[in-house]
Amino acid sequence: MEKRKRNRLSKKREQIVRTAESLFSRFGAKRVTVEEVCREAGVSKMTFYKYFPNKVELVLSIRDEWVEEGFRKFDEINAKNIPFPEKIDLMTRWKVEFASRVNAEFIRELASTDDIIEQVKRRYLNNITDAQKKGEIRSDIDPEFLWLVVEKINELVKEESWKSVFFELSQYHQQLRTLLWYGLLTRKEDE
Repeated sequence: MEKRKRNRLSKKREQIVRTAESLFSRFGAKRVTVEEVCREAGVSKMTFYKYFPNKVELVLSIRDEWVEEGFRKFDEINAKNIPFPEKIDLMTRWKVEFASRVNAEFIRELASTDDIIEQVKRRYLNNITDAQKKGEIRSDIDPEFLWLVVEKINELVKEESWKSVFFELSQYHQQLRTLLWYGLLTRKEDE
């Protein structure tokens, strides 16, 4: 009996998280209230507060879940025995598909957290260093410098200045991939 009660409670928590994820993805977390989440999820505020002390903790829970999903996908792609350009292509496609499901404001709200940025940076630098060791990308480019460039490029997304050149974010990502990754690949004459 206790196990069924726990399952019911965890289903309610899951319903709150999925509902909030949907609302935040469409409108951004700042524009959605706890009351709206509860109404859409079909739960009382008392049930909400059993699982989350406040909306910020709910947002952090969703953020952590998405970060883990992203890292799992990144690791899955990185482990494939395929050429580096194909890995970058798969990573870019996954990122564009994910971003297309989520309101840009919500992504900005989630991505502004220093601890997440530091985790992403560590993974990114490790990936670049590993690819350099394997001879997949040029070894004469400092990974830290590349990270600085990527940070500046991400500012274009935040400012939405890419819209002056492209109609869709996917076009922007395609051009970035070509510029950054294919420009970094080792060429026969470099070997």
